[in-house]
Amino acid sequence: MPHVLISGGSRGIGRAATNLFAENGWSVTCLYHTNDPEFHDDIFSIKCDVSNPVQVRSAVLRSEAHFGPIDCLISNAGISVKGLAQDFGENDYRLVMDTNFGGLFNLANALMPGMISRKSGVIIAVSSMWGQTGASCEALYSASKGAVDAYVKSLAKELGPSGIRVNAVSPGVINTDMMKDYSDEDRKDLACETPLGRLGTPEDVAKAMFFLASDSASFITGQIVGVNGGFLI
Repeated sequence: MPHVLISGGSRGIGRAATNLFAENGWSVTCLYHTNDPEFHDDIFSIKCDVSNPVQVRSAVLRSEAHFGPIDCLISNAGISVKGLAQDFGENDYRLVMDTNFGGLFNLANALMPGMISRKSGVIIAVSSMWGQTGASCEALYSASKGAVDAYVKSLAKELGPSGIRVNAVSPGVINTDMMKDYSDEDRKDLACETPLGRLGTPEDVAKAMFFLASDSASFITGQIVGVNGGFLI
């Protein structure tokens, strides 16, 4: 039974991915930070701050002791702060970069040696369309996701000879907790800006992840796969 580790797996896109992989026969380890999830017993949950490399290494060891080697990493944990770029301070910078990019860096660092020795593995990062085009009032978030995209492409080149595939999903406007401050009118406007005429769901993104983790995507690596309903073309 293949084993997937999903960070930020307790809510939103991460929770949808956790449920989808479990429903399809995968062993699932869910990392969470503040939202203690309620899952069935077949999902192993570990409290972990992905910005902390010591906690990440401990979580990976516990996960592999429970389910065996990790075949797929989904680095999903993320955070956003909104505001004018001129108003962001050092604490904002550290919080966003250490979580969004640092989380991927720490998790990949902990898992790469094992994947390289086994000559197999899949790494999937959750980016954002704002990492590709930039977003006003979300400069730090956009920068962190741009770093994720560049790292994914670099890892894909470096790890490809070891049989490891590395990709990212790049969501558009997805109806998750990150949109809790948006009014109904704002949501309608964003849906109208999306060529498919609706907001995305966490399940839309989870299905893209599941495809990238599967053998059906065995010749796909180094790609930033847009799941945005055509918002960014």
